This record gives sequence, structure tokens and C-alpha cells, in this order.
Amino acid sequence: MSSAQQSRKTYEISDFLNRQLNTYARMASVAGVSVLALNGASEAKVVYTQTYEVTHIGFPLYIDLNHDGIKDFLLRTTYYAGTAGLEVGLNAAGYWNANNAVAGRRFSRSGYFLSGASALPANAQIGPKGHFSVGFPFMAEELFSKGAGSQDSDLGAWVGKGNGVKDRYLGLRFVVNGQVHYGWARVSVTLGHHRQHDDVNGTLTGYAYETVPNKPIITGQTTGPDVITVQPDTLGGLALGRQ
Repeated sequence: MSSAQQSRKTYEISDFLNRQLNTYARMASVAGVSVLALNGASEAKVVYTQTYEVTHIGFPLYIDLNHDGIKDFLLRTTYYAGTAGLEVGLNAAGYWNANNAVAGRRFSRSGYFLSGASALPANAQIGPKGHFSVGFPFMAEELFSKGAGSQDSDLGAWVGKGNGVKDRYLGLRFVVNGQVHYGWARVSVTLGHHRQHDDVNGTLTGYAYETVPNKPIITGQTTGPDVITVQPDTLGGLALGRQ
């Protein structure tokens, strides 16, 4: 046995990931894609999905982290016009399972307690020590007071200096078969300040999860011997029956 073979590591992976990868292989064969392209998949501990999706008012953007056909999280552009003014925003939340949650914190503003989703940088650790206790946290909001000459204001960790942020990360906790896993979603946010629908947009460019239950994951980790990359419009999409 060569030294390279002796140093090669193997990992235990969950049943649902084994089933998922087997489905990828079968569907790849049907589609004429070489199964050799999946070499090393059985050793993956982080599954990364490349994508490019933009939120729009009235059309929530769903995230199926592990491609099992179940929606785990959503991103949603909001628009509310009331007697006091107008609010246009973007929020993120767990979906399907009540234990799915987005990392965030509560803070006080004008005497009210609000829940905001954290805008994490690259190389941050997401795991059991994270803050996942807030419900339905928002990412960014534009606030417009009613009446001529009123001043606009922004709110949330994702507004940056007023123009949004690029390539920040949502921390994600989700449950599969009763076991907790951690992941992240890479999102860029733009703000238009124009008092209109879709004035606050989120662009999802990738997401990932750790296959080992309760094991932390590092935001932005997309390469390395422990990572497998899939694309929803290729192998991932085929595995779900999409053409």
C-alpha cells in the first residue's frame, strides 16, 4: 500500500446523505453524466450548493439545504404600507420544521424589541454555541415616514452603510431525521430607497451544510477534501426530478 493510500482518510456519513449521493449517481447515469465525477463524494462532510437566485415580492425563495425535496428555509421580500408610512424589507426564517432556525439576536429600538438575523463574515463558525433563539428575524428594512419631506431610515445588520452588503452569511440550524445539523447561506443585499416593491433585494449565491450532526461549519468553506459541490440545475435538480 502506498503512503498516499495509507494517509487517505475515511469518514462516517449519515444515512440520508448516503441515500442522496446514491440518487445523484443514478440520475447522473441516466443523464449521461459520468459517475466518476462523484469520486470522493462518500468522504464529503460539507455539501456545498452553487446557485444564483434573487428574491421578489410575493415569491418567497426557498432553500432545500440537503436536496431531499423538503424546504428548510426561506428568504422573503416584504412590503407594508400603513397609516404611519411604508416599510420595505427582507427577512429569513426556518421552514417546515419548527426547530429550523436562523442565527440572530434581539435588540431594542425606540422602546421596542426586535429580532434581527446576523450578517456573518466569511470564516465564522456556526454550531451549537450560536444564537438561534430569535423567531422570524429580519435582515434589512427601509422605513419611509408618511408625508412630504419626511426622512428615510434603514434598519438591520444587512443594510451596511445604507447600500446593503455583499457576500455575507446567514447561520442556519436545521433538523433531519431528528438530528441537528448546521449550515450557511451566502447572500448579498441591495437597497434602492425608491419607495417601491422589490426595493430591498436579496441575492442567494450559495449554501452549504455539515453532514455530521451537531458539528460546527465554517462560513464560506467551499473547497477542500471534505467538500462536495453540487448545482441545483444539474445533479441536484435531476435528483429531484427536474429537467
